[in-house]
Amino acid sequence: MRWALPLLVLGAALRFWFAATAGELRDDERSRYLEIARSLRAGEGFAIAGRPTAQSMPLWPAALALLPAGEQGRWLAALFSALSLPVAWAVGRKLAEPKVALLALAFLAVDLDQAVLGGSILAEPLFTLLLCLFALAWVNGRVAWASLALAAAVLTRPEAVLLPFALAAFGREWRRPLVLLAAVAIAVAPWAHRNQRVFGAFVPFTSTAGIAFHSGMNPGDLEQPFRKRGQARNVEYRHGRDLAGSGIEVTYSRAKMTEALAFARERPAAAAGIVLSKLVQLWTPLQRKGTSAVYALATLLAWWAVWRRVRFARPLVGPMLVVMTLVGVTFLAIPRYRAPYHPCVFLLAAAAPWRRT
Repeated sequence: MRWALPLLVLGAALRFWFAATAGELRDDERSRYLEIARSLRAGEGFAIAGRPTAQSMPLWPAALALLPAGEQGRWLAALFSALSLPVAWAVGRKLAEPKVALLALAFLAVDLDQAVLGGSILAEPLFTLLLCLFALAWVNGRVAWASLALAAAVLTRPEAVLLPFALAAFGREWRRPLVLLAAVAIAVAPWAHRNQRVFGAFVPFTSTAGIAFHSGMNPGDLEQPFRKRGQARNVEYRHGRDLAGSGIEVTYSRAKMTEALAFARERPAAAAGIVLSKLVQLWTPLQRKGTSAVYALATLLAWWAVWRRVRFARPLVGPMLVVMTLVGVTFLAIPRYRAPYHPCVFLLAAAAPWRRT
């Protein structure tokens, strides 16, 4: 704890510093979250410009709506990001030796991807904290608390629904993962029912999945250098304000999904190249942004840990990293999408010098 405390303070200070100095460039989805939060405060429900929307999962906009002004959301995000540090450290101590957990905490504390997100109003800091809380409850055998944290995580970002399947595959047992799935289904049911009633379509999560898929799989990627493919750099989409309304966003997203799937079917070699590019972004030092330097170093150590067949006390790190990889190759392999899983990447990297933990 003597060395952990300075790291916790340093990590929190970085996050709040970015919150204090954050500019518009770090709030790339500020209009969507702020408008939904503003509509909630006005009693209009989940809406943009007075029109119903399901472009985002409900928990983060609802949290922003509790604040008197949505711009203060960056401070809430910084707080969530800072709180994830001690929780991630506690998970590391449960799964590995104290020195491994301490090194993983050091990576996480100075990870600029995390710090920059902590200075934004994006949903990732809350999602990261919820994943860490889920992991802590899970490794301690608290299935009820793990279910609650996972359900909240799914209401923040939908890919958390994949975790029970990954845990079942790694742990080779289905009883506890089924409890997790049941909790997620109960949590998501009111949201899915609302979307069915409003849009007349089954939308269990968000109405932008097709857009996100198309962002990482489109013919425009072939005009980009290899290391920039699958990053939504050569496409433009209709603004969220224009999409909001009676089913428009649903049909538009499904059309984009159809386009992306058609491209993948017609040009499988090109699609495979885009997937390979995204894997490179996820699991090699060739990163898209300079802020990813810590993560780039961690990938080298993580591969060393894999080569040395590092094992953890419980099967959690593997399932988390499988979900991160699936999300990255299916949608976008950008720092923002993978950042919630950094604690597990760093834990694997920290274990590299030791054969087993």
